[in-house]
Amino acid sequence: MHRAKSGSILVVDDDPDVLEATSMMLGEFGYSVVSSSSAAEAIQAIKSDHIDVVVTDIVMPEVSGINLLEKVHSIDSKIPVILMTAYADMEKVINALKMGAFDFIIKPFSLELLTHSVEKAVNFNRMTQMEKDYKHLLEEFNQEIETLVAERTMSLMALTVADKIRNPASVIGLTCKRIIEKEDVPEKLKPKLQNIMDEADKLYAIVESFQSYLKSKKSRFKYDDINKVVESVVPIIRTAAIAKNVNLVFNPSSHQLQVNVEKNLFKIALSHLIKNSIEATPEGGNITISTYANSEHVYLSIADTGNGINQCDIDRIFDPVFSTKEKRFGMGLPLVKRIVAEHMGSVDVESQIGKGTAFIIKLPLRWTEPSA
Repeated sequence: MHRAKSGSILVVDDDPDVLEATSMMLGEFGYSVVSSSSAAEAIQAIKSDHIDVVVTDIVMPEVSGINLLEKVHSIDSKIPVILMTAYADMEKVINALKMGAFDFIIKPFSLELLTHSVEKAVNFNRMTQMEKDYKHLLEEFNQEIETLVAERTMSLMALTVADKIRNPASVIGLTCKRIIEKEDVPEKLKPKLQNIMDEADKLYAIVESFQSYLKSKKSRFKYDDINKVVESVVPIIRTAAIAKNVNLVFNPSSHQLQVNVEKNLFKIALSHLIKNSIEATPEGGNITISTYANSEHVYLSIADTGNGINQCDIDRIFDPVFSTKEKRFGMGLPLVKRIVAEHMGSVDVESQIGKGTAFIIKLPLRWTEPSA
């Protein structure tokens, strides 16, 4: 019994016997097969259906397989096209490969050769789509980080300027008030001093209003399902895990876990922790992300099967001054701790040398005000 495959395959051949036999063989392997007896039908199928791979004969009336290859790639250049022919014409093979053919098989071909070629093409298509999705998600994620950093930088600068203005304004106003209250101050000077006081009060009021506005704009905390937050990060990081042959698994809780979270900020912390786990996990290892809760808190665990952390280092890994090239802690973990603290939460570490490490984030289920 063949192991079931997945993928949509378009088979094109003007010979009905070959078309039926090829389609049947691929269908038996679990592929979804669309059959076309001409290039015109094939083009229509590509436009109307999702096709992962095209398998086409070269020698066909009206439009050859080579011409069909060009038409397919004009519609979607990422679709792999496998060419079939009954003639081993090397010049034709070379030209077809130069034009972007994925593979070339000679009739009569074995079942093993056909399915092996198609499986490679399907995997190639998926990896191409995964790369495209990953780049899109990464661009969005980087944009979110840049926006967040810009907002925080501008807020910090603005608050610093406001503080520098508020103090002199307060001093000027109080000084003028004390001068006016003195008995020996000329009457004609008092209105001018009062004007200075009024303007200082206006300036102070502007600064207070500005700070209140910044405080209201400072936070985007809102209740959200932590499972969805994790799900938005995992696809971005999964490509790095695949490249290292590390198995990344997310085991979400069976129900929603609503917590007060600044999603963009929390995603930065989460991505740091997962990347650290990938770096610490050898090839063939596992990383498991889990979410669960009790009556008061939500827990998010990132556990790897890496080399582990020395017990003497666990208390220091969140220290900004603790950084070694070998351990690769750097500034990432101190940033994670600060972000989690802003969510009224904490980060615990459990590790055993040779067995792995687990970072466990604990967040309160309810709180009314985000930390300043």
